Amino acid sequence: MTNSSEWKKIRSPGIDSMETIDIGGIKQSLYLRGEDVKNPIILFIHGGPGYPEMPFLHDFQYPWEECFTIVQWDQRNAGKTFFLNDPEVVLETLSFERALEDALEVTKYIRERLKQDKIIVLGYSWGSALGAALVQSYPENFTAYIGLGQVVNALENERVGFEALLAAAEAKGISEDIEAIKALSPHPPTGAFNESMMAQIGAVRGWQTKYGIATSGREPKMKAILESSPYYTSEEKGYFSINFIKYQLPILKFLLEGYDVRNFYGAPFEMPVFMIMGENDYQTPHTMARKFFDEISAPHKEFFLIPNAGHGAMQDNKEEFNRVLLEDIKNKLDLRGI
Repeated sequence: MTNSSEWKKIRSPGIDSMETIDIGGIKQSLYLRGEDVKNPIILFIHGGPGYPEMPFLHDFQYPWEECFTIVQWDQRNAGKTFFLNDPEVVLETLSFERALEDALEVTKYIRERLKQDKIIVLGYSWGSALGAALVQSYPENFTAYIGLGQVVNALENERVGFEALLAAAEAKGISEDIEAIKALSPHPPTGAFNESMMAQIGAVRGWQTKYGIATSGREPKMKAILESSPYYTSEEKGYFSINFIKYQLPILKFLLEGYDVRNFYGAPFEMPVFMIMGENDYQTPHTMARKFFDEISAPHKEFFLIPNAGHGAMQDNKEEFNRVLLEDIKNKLDLRGI
């Protein structure tokens, strides 16, 4: 078995290609990996905003590469792409609309590069907001949509997550924690998006990490996984030491000033839809995702709840996540000839 810190080699008929391409007027980074270029393609749209998964792929992605070609994309002002351009200049271009156009350009490039008519989108966290809009806006490019940690309504996510946090603290009965958490109420704070709102969200995330919801213990592990990554240079790993949220503020503002997945196209999808949610995820609460899922009309749809997993379900419970992706979902796509 390959050590997770080693670069897993892929040979013909597969692909192992780190690429820099022009997307939306700037240079952006893609990484294409899979053991057979004829396999279906998954475009992994990372979350954050601004939190790429490319440097962590050695911790979870290798088994996927037997069945799919995976494309990791470091979005505008994130990860490798951050260092390819002037981030202050790129910041002026950031918007949801620009992100959507970038995603479409990436899609077109992948289809041409790998000579496949359609691809699968896996949108994770913020990437699920972008991914859902992408497949609904341009359905002719896609065979399926997978929502992982699906964002439904950003402000309502915060409210539900805060209630779960307070309930968890009260169950533990640690009075000083309970008082400190109550002091953050109301959450989310009312009013326009500003630094104070961001600070409060950050404080709530800290408490949620302590109580094992939202991240389910994932964050403390991420530094070690990042340090062992063979796919980022030392400089690129340093991206996670800067205040990268500063370079994503227009996207955060978009999300926290009324984003709801229904605002764009409602709930119709022209391709199969699969949702995968962590049972302990209160950053994107599975109860909200389930309600939206029940509204969806699609040729086929399935909802999967991963036990013992928070917001990073693909890392929290790899065995069950991989069973869902590589057996349940893959089999359904095979039956549909995808």
